[in-house]
Amino acid sequence: MARRDGAILWINEKPAETRSLSRADLRLTASGDGYDEAWLQTLLYRNPEVLPIEQIEPGFGKLIPLCRELGLTFGAGRSGSLDNIFITTEGRLVLVEAKLWRNPEARRTVVAQAMEYAAAVFRLNYEELQSAVLHARSSEPGLPSSMYELVKQHQETLDEPEFVDAVNRNLKRGRAIVAVVGDGIREDLAPLAELLQTHAGHRFTFALVELAIYETPQPGIRVVAPSVLAQTALIERGVVLIEDGSDGTKRIAIRESPVTPAQSSRERSFGIGEDEFYEILGQKEPKAPALLKSFLAKLDGLGVRAELQGGLNLKHTAPKGRDLNLGTINKVGYFDSAPSTWWERTDIGRKYNETLATLTGGLVRDLRDGQSTLKTTDGKTPRLLDLLPKHEDAWIAAIDRYIRDAFEAARED
Repeated sequence: MARRDGAILWINEKPAETRSLSRADLRLTASGDGYDEAWLQTLLYRNPEVLPIEQIEPGFGKLIPLCRELGLTFGAGRSGSLDNIFITTEGRLVLVEAKLWRNPEARRTVVAQAMEYAAAVFRLNYEELQSAVLHARSSEPGLPSSMYELVKQHQETLDEPEFVDAVNRNLKRGRAIVAVVGDGIREDLAPLAELLQTHAGHRFTFALVELAIYETPQPGIRVVAPSVLAQTALIERGVVLIEDGSDGTKRIAIRESPVTPAQSSRERSFGIGEDEFYEILGQKEPKAPALLKSFLAKLDGLGVRAELQGGLNLKHTAPKGRDLNLGTINKVGYFDSAPSTWWERTDIGRKYNETLATLTGGLVRDLRDGQSTLKTTDGKTPRLLDLLPKHEDAWIAAIDRYIRDAFEAARED
């Protein structure tokens, strides 16, 4: 993983001056006007936006700091503290170990340490995590009474039962971003991150993030340059569950995912948000997740991608302007084809909707501004299972035709 970064420049036009910035000397201690890991933890806690989460997991959400030094127990009388933990209003978690790379032992053990902390967090339920978070924040002014109260400050309409359920699901499934963040992550860590990818049952995304810190000509002002050095992708290989034992203890169990004949031979990676989507969809339509994953794997050959924005959107890069949108599937299994007629694509969208109506025995309903959408014969929104698996091949052909029509229309313009 050779680095080829260019110089970081400080440009001052008045007077005209350009300087190449030098990396801060992080070998010094805080008492020597340098840095320590507490300084790095505080930087992350006060400025969570410095973490390039959107690059790691697009659409993950805005990070809300829960606490620093989250106390955890590992069994056999052992304990420790996770450096930083963040959450989103959707109940998604980010677990961070902050390291300044000063000794070989830290480099060899940091990934294993981060995984041990993550496993300890995944053994908690909502109430246990909340208790640990509030204890870690006990010395701060204005202590909230609950995690929900803390997060609600960022979204007033947040529904408490839904938030609690989402956090519990993610803890039980071991679903989070686990990140090691440092000032200059050594190259020998990258192969360790790659090894994590081959481990069956991972529901988390693991990332190595570098925060390069530079001194500037102005005293007291520093530049922080974040970058993702390596990350895993979440692949459907198995499921991590936190199970209650007969003796009242908990353990992490890996259940292998069943392989069905409809499953594509090509494994498709996806993010944490999409994984949550499949779990909720499966609660409403048990057969739908496997059918949809197989369908999306086949659409990948057409350049169609799944993009989570509230629902799961079927997107394709457009010849010009906004992306093509072949429709949206929501969390309870309904399919909305109206986006195919957005952005002045009313004609090719109607043709696409008419094809789908012929397949399902439904109808096409006119909307405003020439847009249209697929409906059932009784005027309702169709379900995903109205199209899959019976009409899968024909639906793929209709999508292929839509894409071709869009590119042909762009050439004519």
